[in-house]
Amino acid sequence: MMKNGTHIPTINSDQAIPVSPQEKQELVAIKEQFTSCLHSIMENNKQTHARFDLEKVWPKTNNLDELYDQLSDMKQCLDSFRPISPDTIKDMQTLWDMQYTYESNRIEGNSLTLDETMHVIEKGLTIGGKPLNDYLEAVNHQEAIQFVRDLSEQNTEFNERALLSIHQLILQGIRERDAGVYRKQPVFILQSDGTRHEFPQAFILNKLMEDYFIFYDENKDTMHPVAMAAHLHQKLVNIHPFIDGNGRSSRLVMNLHLLKHGYPISIIDSEITKRQEYYRILGDYQSVQQGTQQGVEDGNSEPFQLFVAQKVKNSLFEYLSFLSADQNDDATDKGYLFFKTIQPYLD
Repeated sequence: MMKNGTHIPTINSDQAIPVSPQEKQELVAIKEQFTSCLHSIMENNKQTHARFDLEKVWPKTNNLDELYDQLSDMKQCLDSFRPISPDTIKDMQTLWDMQYTYESNRIEGNSLTLDETMHVIEKGLTIGGKPLNDYLEAVNHQEAIQFVRDLSEQNTEFNERALLSIHQLILQGIRERDAGVYRKQPVFILQSDGTRHEFPQAFILNKLMEDYFIFYDENKDTMHPVAMAAHLHQKLVNIHPFIDGNGRSSRLVMNLHLLKHGYPISIIDSEITKRQEYYRILGDYQSVQQGTQQGVEDGNSEPFQLFVAQKVKNSLFEYLSFLSADQNDDATDKGYLFFKTIQPYLD
């Protein structure tokens, strides 16, 4: 529900949305129309696979309020497929989580390819010629994703303990002394223009992290879930509370909040130009250090909110496309709201 730009979120439920006998009949007819549309696309393109263009229904927009409305609508359409069968969930999550681990680690410099990441996670194989840390990062990140999924399914509150546990999983076996604890030393990065960017001093981290969780507690029930997910990511990166693993932790925290509100995991691409865009948009936001120590306002967070919202939209497109093509018996009565929403665009 959106009112005056504020979204009042509802926690995801796996309860089935009741479908009346009349709606079941409608659903059968719309699904036949949908299948016919896909057949036409395949014939026209001389392919054996087709996807309905969901941008016809939810077109591109750079207006945040409009985009958040779209995401809320798409989330309701996704809910109409629930409860999703365990086998379907397993297939989706296995592929999705593997891709997420690969992309998130590659952003941070991990050298494993997607195929190598799959071999490491599925078969426990080390890859000849690759650093041991790259292997550990893949295994650790996959464990951290499952931990985040468990937290969301149990509706566990996001707090400092949860954050430190996520970080501990990321660095276990790599930097044991620093896993799950705030850094005690200064850190900086060299930016693409050669300038040095220093993050907040270690002695103010406890106060900054206290403010971080206060912000979350005060806004979690009124802010659109996707907006909050972006803020949690961005603010944590700007604080940089850990000696290593800040990026992966920030993306996992973002996805924890999305999962808690029924949205799918969203993946940030590691391809070099897209990675540079990600860093550029993060860099456009003035650091917490500047806001705290120099008395200036925090920078404009809207570009990063828009960036994250578009990633969430991409993920929803993927999930809805996957579920709408499900031909299993337990999917027969699922997706009424989705199919009803796209029906006017099927011709």
